[in-house]
Amino acid sequence: MKKPSLIVTILIGIVISLSIIKAIVYNRLSTTGIFVGKVEEEINFYKTQNAILSEKLLTFSSLTNIAKRAEKEGFISEENSLMVLKTSKPLAVRP
Repeated sequence: MKKPSLIVTILIGIVISLSIIKAIVYNRLSTTGIFVGKVEEEINFYKTQNAILSEKLLTFSSLTNIAKRAEKEGFISEENSLMVLKTSKPLAVRP
């Protein structure tokens, strides 16, 4: 008679301990989920900022922007901006 009551007691103890472990794990996962959500929001914010900065970099490094800035600073004169090479000799020489 002792064997069935011992088995039932062990099984009830296992069920109670597994229920407590399940509650602890769910509690940790719920707080981790909030943290993961915040981190994902930050990642999306930084991805957006990175895309905006990439567009600004491409705009500032474009040749037309560089030419306009050089013209403002006086590096280029408008009258001499076109150069024509006139030569009677061919540019590529055959061996």
